[in-house]
Amino acid sequence: MKLKFICVLLIAAAAAAVSVRAQQPAAEGRAVLNEDGGEAFIIESGAPLVPSGHGRKLVNGQPEQCSVFLGSEWAASSQQTRETQLQNLLAHVDDEKALAALEESGVKDRFGPTASVVRPDISSRTLSDTDIQRLLATMLDEGSLPRFGGKTIYVVFLDSTLQSTLGSLVAGKHYFAYYSVFRSSGSDVRYVVVPFQSGAATTNQVALRALLAATSNPASPN
Repeated sequence: MKLKFICVLLIAAAAAAVSVRAQQPAAEGRAVLNEDGGEAFIIESGAPLVPSGHGRKLVNGQPEQCSVFLGSEWAASSQQTRETQLQNLLAHVDDEKALAALEESGVKDRFGPTASVVRPDISSRTLSDTDIQRLLATMLDEGSLPRFGGKTIYVVFLDSTLQSTLGSLVAGKHYFAYYSVFRSSGSDVRYVVVPFQSGAATTNQVALRALLAATSNPASPN
């Protein structure tokens, strides 16, 4: 009788755990592993703007975008227009359906404060996910990158001279962007990596999709 009672308790506990997981929002994007075995989520072109369709609430509230432009090309005058649009993705949404979806998801103010940092002095031509994490952690520690609250998403834009890799995956072939989170100095650092694309409109769409997905994903830091 005692053994039967224990079995019933175990079954009930397992069912409760499944129920809790079912109620939690699913991560947006396909989960993959980086070079150290940490988890990241890749974004593909053509995905809907707001994660999980119209009406999904953003778990961490309205995102605060802090852009990091890596590579010498961002310092050129020919990239200034694109850079201005990318450093405030929400402000440049003008499609009516997209605007309605954003508001229903919890984005009430598209013109909130943003920050932007340009780093033209990147010597490596290939940047892995762990390279990106180390660079962000260093910039945060030295103060060249502002450290905001839990709603901040660091959006890393690469210029055309830099190649992004994620574990065994290569940008352009396997993904258009990805997002993840790691711990640095006791804080979660949520970030998005957007490799360079020739089409400005595609870059904006993919970057915004990744920004919102990173905000809605409650994944734990690596």
